[in-house]
Amino acid sequence: MDLWCKKLYRFLDGELESCDEERFRLHLALCRACASGLHDAMQLEMLSVQALCGAVAHNDAPAPPVEARERVRFALLRGWKGRALGAVLAMGLGALTAFLCPAGLCWGDTWRASARARGMEARIAYAAADGYLPYVPARTGIPERGALLSEPPVPLRTLAALEDRGDLHGIAAAYLVRGELRQAADFLARSPPSVDRDCDRAVVAMAAGDLQGALGLLDGVLRQVPDHPQAQWNRALVLRALGQSLQAAEAFEAVARRGEPGWSEEAGIRARALRLAGHPLN
Repeated sequence: MDLWCKKLYRFLDGELESCDEERFRLHLALCRACASGLHDAMQLEMLSVQALCGAVAHNDAPAPPVEARERVRFALLRGWKGRALGAVLAMGLGALTAFLCPAGLCWGDTWRASARARGMEARIAYAAADGYLPYVPARTGIPERGALLSEPPVPLRTLAALEDRGDLHGIAAAYLVRGELRQAADFLARSPPSVDRDCDRAVVAMAAGDLQGALGLLDGVLRQVPDHPQAQWNRALVLRALGQSLQAAEAFEAVARRGEPGWSEEAGIRARALRLAGHPLN
């Protein structure tokens, strides 16, 4: 643990000076321990929200003390992550209505549109699954193998409706956001060829450890569509995993310049963190 790790709760409470807050954001992008601590805070916040909304707690999950709930609730609202979560909540409520189909099915939660955070670093090239969510690593340490929070699978009725529409990529995306890689790969293989499909195939390859295969797919996408946003982002992740930090930073900077809400801010933070990785913060 370094000196910046000790400042996590001051960051959550909004007590850091502006220059230190910016430096802590860079630290957070590289420190798994602090990311895990942030995850714990978000879990506690979600419990408090459920309590405030009158949700019935599970018998084996007692509500946290009032002081702790209030501390985290106000800390998240004041911090950078809290501002992002507020925007996500606002967008999520609208998404529940926007995705209602004529048959009465609600598509909103199919792609975790109303979730509070994402546990997968990669972007998915399916519009309904690419709304920005703050990144919080899954506690398992392998984000792609499990959802950030416990949630039910996509209802079979919804999957059947998507298949009837011929939207196999939509089914693949629903599995992919939940970390169900094998099912996602199966439906991607059945989907019509497209740059979006190849981008998501690269996500599966990256999660399986096939970095060169993922890079090949992403380079192929960018040859056809040079400004493909999801491919640019995912290529940056692959380059980082291959140890090519400078190239990864440049790729994230290209995403940052696009001005996409949420994604561009996170891309800028990641780019700065990569450029400073070889220069420890004082």
